Amino acid sequence: MKNNRRLQGALSLIAASLLVGAASTTANAAPVRAAATDSAASFPKQDPAQCTAFAKKADAKNAADTGKEVIGLWTSIFDLPEAQKLYDAYLTPGPVTHTRTEVGGKNVLAEFRNADETKKAVSGIVGSLKSKLATRFTVPGVEYDLGQAGLGADVPIAWSDLETTPGFMAGGLSGVELADQTFVPDNREITGKYSLAVKISNGKPKATLNVHRLTLTVRDSIDFCPGNLGSGLIRDVSLGLSRLERTPYRDTKQCAAEAKCFYARPALFEVTVPLNDVSVDVTDTFFHSL
Repeated sequence: MKNNRRLQGALSLIAASLLVGAASTTANAAPVRAAATDSAASFPKQDPAQCTAFAKKADAKNAADTGKEVIGLWTSIFDLPEAQKLYDAYLTPGPVTHTRTEVGGKNVLAEFRNADETKKAVSGIVGSLKSKLATRFTVPGVEYDLGQAGLGADVPIAWSDLETTPGFMAGGLSGVELADQTFVPDNREITGKYSLAVKISNGKPKATLNVHRLTLTVRDSIDFCPGNLGSGLIRDVSLGLSRLERTPYRDTKQCAAEAKCFYARPALFEVTVPLNDVSVDVTDTFFHSL
């Protein structure tokens, strides 16, 4: 029992380090591109072996087993089943895929919706709309699209709480360089409608900005190429995972000699999150713009 407890304690420390490293990975990775491209992304290596294949099968297996153990411990401690499913897919050998997995579920959507970073992003959009009322002609009672106001595309949301699904699964903005040399950027987009309501209240005109039918779409991936390797114990774990993304895998079924398969495959995913409506008083802003 003592040995098991020591092992669990050590794994907990490694898991914590792994996720701190994962968070910094997205902040220091390759610059985000406007759209996916077929050319490889350039990013600074922190180790000569980063994102290079293992030469020995035993080394690849050890890196995969360690990654599974650390990640499994973390998702178990903080009850992150949907994240675990994606990491399972990530560490399931096979060919590179460009298919995105739809991630949902009541709890997951609530975590994304209620995260402080999401609320801050929505507040920023509402604030921008409010300021635009002074320069943009808005007819009361008419419904407009956020895109018409130039808002909602490429919203820079980075979730930092690694004990939640958004922080563990998405984190910050970067992208992934797949083994087929394709670079796929991360993206967050908020779509929705807004309208202006004007009425008389207590003998005085009142204007309310209503922002509704909001939806957050998150496109991201589980990956370690490109990325910041971190330091200490985490460096060995994250370096190993990055190398698994480049290590060819062979079996007698789906990954025979003619198939290009790898020990780890970046797991692209998408989350579509309905957001809460927002209404704010814009009486002074609206009437001063007239």
